[in-house]
Amino acid sequence: MIIVGTVLGLACFLFIGWVISTEMFQQRSWRRRVASGDHMIVEALILEAMAAWRRARPPRDVPASLWAGVQRAELATATTSLAVVQSSAEGEFRSVDGHREQVSSAIDEAFALAARLVEMMLYDVPNLSLGSVRVDVYSTFTADGGAALQKPILTTTACRPEAEGIDWEELAPVEILSRFETIVHVSEDGLATPIVLPPIPSPSLASERDLEGI
Repeated sequence: MIIVGTVLGLACFLFIGWVISTEMFQQRSWRRRVASGDHMIVEALILEAMAAWRRARPPRDVPASLWAGVQRAELATATTSLAVVQSSAEGEFRSVDGHREQVSSAIDEAFALAARLVEMMLYDVPNLSLGSVRVDVYSTFTADGGAALQKPILTTTACRPEAEGIDWEELAPVEILSRFETIVHVSEDGLATPIVLPPIPSPSLASERDLEGI
C-alpha cells in the first residue's frame, strides 16, 4: 500500500508539473507573438478577458450599474499599440418619496465607466501589456421622430506612461480622465451633448506581415 500510495503521489505530482509547465510555455508563446506584432493574438487576449468580465460578479466596491457598463463593453479594434473599446452609460434614477429623482447624470456615469475600463484594459488583461487604450462611451438620445438612438458623449485615450502612478482608488473619475486625452461636451445645464469621435485605427500592415510569418 505504501508503494502504491507513493506511485500515485508521484504521478499526481508529475501531472501537476506538466500542467503548470504547459501553461507557462503557452503564456510565453502568447507574449512572443504580441512582441512580434501579431495583432490577432492581441485581439484574442482582450476578447478572452472581456468574456471573463461578463461572467464575473461585480466586485464589492463597484456599483452594479458601473459593472453592467463594463460587461457591455465591446472591442472595436486592436492593434499592437492600441485597443479601442466601446460601451454605453445612462443616468441613474432612484425613488424618493414616491418620485423618481436623478442621482447621477449620463456624463457622471460615462466618466466612471471610462475610468474603470481604462484601468482594466491596462492592468487586467492577462499576458498583455497594452501601450495605450481608447474608451468611447455612448448614451441614448431621442431623434426628431421619437426613435431612440445612441451617440458618443465621451472618448478618452490613455497611454501607459501617463497611467503609471495614478491612485485609481482615491482619485475621482473626472480627475483620472483629466490626465489623459479626453473629449467631452457638456451643455450649460450640465447635460452631455454628442461628440465626434476620432477615426478608429485599423491594424497596421506591419502587424499583418508579422502574422503571415508565424
